[in-house]
Amino acid sequence: MTDMDKRHDQDCLKDNLDRLLQLGELSSRMPEDLKSRIRSKLVQVEPESGKKNILPGRRTVWALAAAAVLVFFFIVFWNGGSPSTIVWADVQGHLDQIHTLTLSGHTGISATTGMRITGRIKVYYEDPGLARTEEYPPDSGPGSALEEPGKITISRREPGSSEGVTLYPGAYGAELVDSVFLSDGPKPPSQPPLDLASFNWQLMKEITADKTRRIGDRVINGIQAVGFEFEIPNQVYVNPDRQVHAQLWASGDDGTPLLIEVEYRDPLGQNMRTEYSDFRWNVPLDEGLFDLAVPEGWSLSRVRTESAEYTNAGLAPGVTLQIGPEGQEPLTETEDVVRVVWGQQITHPDSNIPNDVRITIELKPEAIQRLRDYARSNPDELIVVDFNGQIRVVPNLYGAGPTQISFDLSLLDLPLAHLEAIYFTTTIERNGL
Repeated sequence: MTDMDKRHDQDCLKDNLDRLLQLGELSSRMPEDLKSRIRSKLVQVEPESGKKNILPGRRTVWALAAAAVLVFFFIVFWNGGSPSTIVWADVQGHLDQIHTLTLSGHTGISATTGMRITGRIKVYYEDPGLARTEEYPPDSGPGSALEEPGKITISRREPGSSEGVTLYPGAYGAELVDSVFLSDGPKPPSQPPLDLASFNWQLMKEITADKTRRIGDRVINGIQAVGFEFEIPNQVYVNPDRQVHAQLWASGDDGTPLLIEVEYRDPLGQNMRTEYSDFRWNVPLDEGLFDLAVPEGWSLSRVRTESAEYTNAGLAPGVTLQIGPEGQEPLTETEDVVRVVWGQQITHPDSNIPNDVRITIELKPEAIQRLRDYARSNPDELIVVDFNGQIRVVPNLYGAGPTQISFDLSLLDLPLAHLEAIYFTTTIERNGL
């Protein structure tokens, strides 16, 4: 290689390294003294003349190699943070002693053109029992908090009951909701938890480190973050297509959660994605956020919900139940019913809207498996419940639990208390409710 060729190669390498030092984010974040040290490897002052010349021969190769190494180490360790020492236990350590929580979230459907956002929310929790959810238009963008929410739901929970209000600012209307939770057994009813702020992190706290996988680093809102990947625990998704995959991104400095991304399929088979961000823990919240007062001049309706959890209830003697494809032999019959699990009634005292009454039953594992296998293999066929030869309705095969289904009994036009007396074997006490 001629001196001219060497000089040409050296000039090219020097120019490339110098350009690298000028890259936007890299240049802005690299200390000036580090840049100077790297450049000092690219040139040397001749003792006699004081002129700067490219280092000759082999010394140039070593100097430029040293500069390349410095740039490489900056990229890996300075810009990206040193290989993060944050472990899953550091993340879990931030999830203790939580009594208030705020977060933002959005949900979208995966489409061929990308993710189509279907909803945005802002959530406020204060334990015990206070909750507020604001729902924003899907196209409101990241600054949705600056837009007016389309719906605001506020609730104040106590053991056995809750009261709340749903506000519709665009329509200047509101619903007052009064809920009662009943049980015929010693265990508490499966009502919404009072400690929502801490409850929302119980799943994360129960994940063991061996169930997580490190997935690399990224920058979130200017903060270097480390990612963990896992499946949502302690949830039995009876439809295999609804397994929930999650990623949690935490600060590389102290493990504070910054972003949670959840992917799953909804009952219609659509690929869904939900992201939660902007977490704030244990910050004082304005009590006015949880005020149930309805603005003056707004229209107002009332809704009452009664939820009953049955411990040892079953179908009453003589009551029959058959479930199967419409027009064909049933796949499940009365003897496959293990128990009646849950009943719920929604009434509208201020209007003529009919009562909405729904029950949940538990089936033998082999019976529920027959139904779900058939439904998956024959997605175009309708599965129906024949309840006591009086009504035929479509059940929800997936939403209740691993061996449970729910269905609507509103067509019987009876309140839940009367349904219990006629069709179930329960000892629940309603105390005049």
